[in-house]
Amino acid sequence: MRRAVIISTFSLLVVIFSPGNGKAQENTDHWETIFYADTLFRYSTSNDGEPPSNWRSTGFDDRIWKEGRGGIGYGDNDDRTVIERCNALYYRTTFVIRDTSVITGAALDIDYDDAFVAYLNGVEIARSPGLSSPYPAWDEISSVNHEAHMYAGGKPEQFYIPKEKLKEMMHNGINLLAVEVHNSSATSSDMSSLTWFSVGLSVSGSYYLPVPDWFTEPFYYKGSTLPVLKINTYGQSIPDEPKIDAWMEIIYHGPGAFNSVSDSGNVYNGHIGIEIRGSSSAGYPQKPYSLETRDSLGNNLDVPLLGMPAENDWLLISHYNEKTFMRNPLSFNMFREMGHYSVRFRLVDVVLNGNYEGIYLFCEKIKRDKNRIDIKKLTPEENSGVNLTGGYIFKTDYAHSYDSWLSAYSPIDHPDYDTRFVYYYPKYYIITDAQKAYLQEYVDQFQALLHQDNFAEYFRDYIDVKSFIDYFIVSEVSRNIDGYKKSRYYHKDRKDIDNRLHAGPVWDFDWAWKNIHDCSFLANTVGAGWAYRTNDCRRTYTPGWYVRMLQDPTFADEINCRYFALRQTVLSLDHLYAFMDSIYNAVKVPQENHFKRWQVLGVRTGAPEIEPPAQTWEEEVERLKNWIRIRLNWLDENMVGDSDHCPALHHEIPDEGAALRLFPNPAVDHFYLEALSPITNVEIYEISGRKMICRKIPSQHSVEMGTTSLQKGLYLVRVTFETGVSEVRKLMIR
Repeated sequence: MRRAVIISTFSLLVVIFSPGNGKAQENTDHWETIFYADTLFRYSTSNDGEPPSNWRSTGFDDRIWKEGRGGIGYGDNDDRTVIERCNALYYRTTFVIRDTSVITGAALDIDYDDAFVAYLNGVEIARSPGLSSPYPAWDEISSVNHEAHMYAGGKPEQFYIPKEKLKEMMHNGINLLAVEVHNSSATSSDMSSLTWFSVGLSVSGSYYLPVPDWFTEPFYYKGSTLPVLKINTYGQSIPDEPKIDAWMEIIYHGPGAFNSVSDSGNVYNGHIGIEIRGSSSAGYPQKPYSLETRDSLGNNLDVPLLGMPAENDWLLISHYNEKTFMRNPLSFNMFREMGHYSVRFRLVDVVLNGNYEGIYLFCEKIKRDKNRIDIKKLTPEENSGVNLTGGYIFKTDYAHSYDSWLSAYSPIDHPDYDTRFVYYYPKYYIITDAQKAYLQEYVDQFQALLHQDNFAEYFRDYIDVKSFIDYFIVSEVSRNIDGYKKSRYYHKDRKDIDNRLHAGPVWDFDWAWKNIHDCSFLANTVGAGWAYRTNDCRRTYTPGWYVRMLQDPTFADEINCRYFALRQTVLSLDHLYAFMDSIYNAVKVPQENHFKRWQVLGVRTGAPEIEPPAQTWEEEVERLKNWIRIRLNWLDENMVGDSDHCPALHHEIPDEGAALRLFPNPAVDHFYLEALSPITNVEIYEISGRKMICRKIPSQHSVEMGTTSLQKGLYLVRVTFETGVSEVRKLMIR
């Protein structure tokens, strides 16, 4: 049982980041700047002791503080006033407003290191991640290490204050801006604070100063045609762990409808836990998050969200490095269409503490569940007999000694390499010694067999060949080296259900589907190279199983036959382009907001791509389409195996489940349908032919069906698609 959730309710001004889907105010004539960063400030630091509690207000007499021009700080050569190293810096300046009635909004542009809070006449107007309390302690250090941008040629971050909020705190005459900047450590080598304050004016003429050359006119984020996720952490910064208590609303009014940020959550409106997730991606300015839906007591709460089956663990994948919004969806959808479980997803807009954070991929977390990786539950009490044999999920990934085990075998092609496997389910802090021993022994048996001369006669007894072939195809079509050395999942059910290792689900494609300077034999623009040979490039974590299995001509032929069969359906250019076009149409308008928030078009981010960055989103999408065409052409010419052997294969891989998937089956009180074509009608019949349920569907690819009105037994499910075609599946209800 988790502790009860206690959420503070101190007053917090909602601050909207500049990007949005319209001008901040439609009647804005132009923008002017009240003061530049080099204006005179009164300042103090934590080295001077705790400042008076009223230092943020107009009533505080700051003449006892030092005076200097901004920026104030040290270490990056962007300071006009240099100070000694400290935990925190406090600075204030006053300015005169002539006529508030002509001001349509305000913008605070600030370049800082490492975290800040800004106040206008004593009221908070902007806050960065890294400071948790409503009024940070004078010696508090930032939990985030944030680097300033301008000294390296970047722009300051912009925070927009709309007119309806501004009128509550700004007045004619003298006004005060107060800012506190906190470092990530007292010994940090740098601290920055460059601050501009600008206003929008509804009239022509000059009231104040011209805006800087780099200034971008703010936009007020009003909402989106994508589902909108609003998350409120009530002033807490989000750590990488553990999850903190927060509140989430999901707003979605259906396909094509506008979802206003001012609406209340109609899909979800309740408690969550949230933390930063990821490895390299956690270092991007647009953070990825892991979250869990909770009840009022803090317990996990299973809920269906945006057409996805009920669960409590969810992820928000960022798009700072992946600018098309398509690479993960392409890969996940491809593996699902091949007939395997693959994480479900929705593209969404995220607003965090009032700040628009851009487009995210809201998706399922990989885990054991009847609607995700459907393997037997394994408890700490099950340490012998058939119960000990499953289920398990493990992976190759970044590993530590405490959460993984060192393989007894090195890759066939690199005997000097070590390989580690990471415990995933049960988690390393839950799995028992007996369960560890069983899983390690099973994997060792498979690897020992691969090291034998006659491995080809027996290795199929240990693996689900179809999943390993399809995993290989997805990873090679996308040329995803991460698909072999990290975020590479395997799972195994209990022995009496299925005693084989399964490959997947597929995961992590932000470095895939592109040309990057990584392995020398992949660093090209002609679509060439095998990602599974990544061990030849440098020492990585892959066990190299495919290198060995491809030495079996029959296995290579099976891949060849499966690949060219899929080229007629799932991997045809028409099919792939149609899926990409569906995403293109969904984000064509919302992407404008995303790239105002994150100005990364034309900028190198994350993956070291060979070509210069694309200048527009449309160019990014066109490059991806062209990349896919070139890669498939190379694979068509160089695919392993021989198609001439397809009819004679004893291990032919059927293409079952690609068009329609029904699960779980048997079902208890509900089941799900997933299809390539939109579903428009579902009928359930008794075996005798009597119709029991008929439900019209508004053209959805994913449908949840309740079965509580049906008796236990066998039924026929007839699914009709938008095309008019129907398919029938058997369904067992327990």
